[in-house]
Amino acid sequence: MSVSQIDLTSTQIPMSTKTPQTTTTSSPPLMSKQVEMLFTVVNVVVLSELVSLLGIFTNAVTMAVLYRQGFKRTINISLMAMALSDFLSLVSLACLCVGNNPWLIDSNVPFDPIGVFYLTTGWPNTAFARVTGWITAFIAVERCLCVALPLKIHSLLTRGRCLFVIIAIYLGVIAGVVPIYFTAALDYSKFDAAKNRSIVGLSLIGINRDQIKAVALGINNVFSPFTSFGLIIICTALLVAKLNSKAKWRRSVTRDAKIIKKAARKEKISPSFVVDKQIVLVKEEYQTDPETVSPEKSKDASSAKDTKVIKLVVAISSIYIVSSIPAVLHYMWMILDSQYTVVGRQSSVHLAVAGVTFLFQATNSSVSLFVYLYMSTSFQEVFYTLVIFKSCQRRTP
Repeated sequence: MSVSQIDLTSTQIPMSTKTPQTTTTSSPPLMSKQVEMLFTVVNVVVLSELVSLLGIFTNAVTMAVLYRQGFKRTINISLMAMALSDFLSLVSLACLCVGNNPWLIDSNVPFDPIGVFYLTTGWPNTAFARVTGWITAFIAVERCLCVALPLKIHSLLTRGRCLFVIIAIYLGVIAGVVPIYFTAALDYSKFDAAKNRSIVGLSLIGINRDQIKAVALGINNVFSPFTSFGLIIICTALLVAKLNSKAKWRRSVTRDAKIIKKAARKEKISPSFVVDKQIVLVKEEYQTDPETVSPEKSKDASSAKDTKVIKLVVAISSIYIVSSIPAVLHYMWMILDSQYTVVGRQSSVHLAVAGVTFLFQATNSSVSLFVYLYMSTSFQEVFYTLVIFKSCQRRTP
């Protein structure tokens, strides 16, 4: 199915209780409306809302810690930008979950919750979720460049250029979403026959709205998520391979040192002298590795600290990959099955899977704080200086 056939509401899915349009020649529905309602209540109204509220708090704390750490390193600029996009996406997602509450939809409110929240929070949530994906991809690419070009990366990717890329990501993604607002608007005199009164609702506008919608959905539902997702997978695989090669090299060095120590005992040579000499050679070899040194000998571009950063990036990227799998499958299904829309025969499955993607998105945007605390000692130290967390610091006896 072409992009133009994707329904406007397929990006942020309204949990409507109306009966979908069906045809007699289509495949039978895979899920009943009752099961769909259960999925909606559990995944959207309860779990996604709670996780979103938690994530709003954790990302606020993350931004506070990163601000105190400063932005001397480009990685902190990228992490701050990602925490901001996560924060904004979770605020909009929390509101969207309220708008998709079936009880609110069926209540006697003077507006259409589906249309109002779709336009005011649905597309902003999509925009900031895409920003998070592209910033994650940028962080992964940046770490790959640190491995591939260790002698040039510091002059190639300065703080100013990093900030420029981050701003470009924000502006580019927002520019891809703005056209949707030329195709829909809130109508303050929309008549609801069921309530027998005029309410605030969503109205389609513009003579070229179908063409604009097709382009916007192609950018936001196909190009943006699949491209960033592919970049993250490739870069994460390269970083994991690099970490494994380093671990293998260190194990071989340790094994060689043990062999030399045993040989020294047989030859009646001081084992400590031989082992210490081997350790010195190891340090020299590590510091002269062309992939790990910087132009200045006093700085080691692939030191233990930078290795921790690579591990941190791998962890963030891996969480994003796992969390994005439901959304990627969701979009692929929409492309392959014309009945997998909010108005097709498989609308119940469509809406249930959409609720699952909400939950995974909220989880991905909420767990960064815990990853940083577990993997970054410097982040942990600054975290415990915050007033509200001072009492949580571990006390040494």
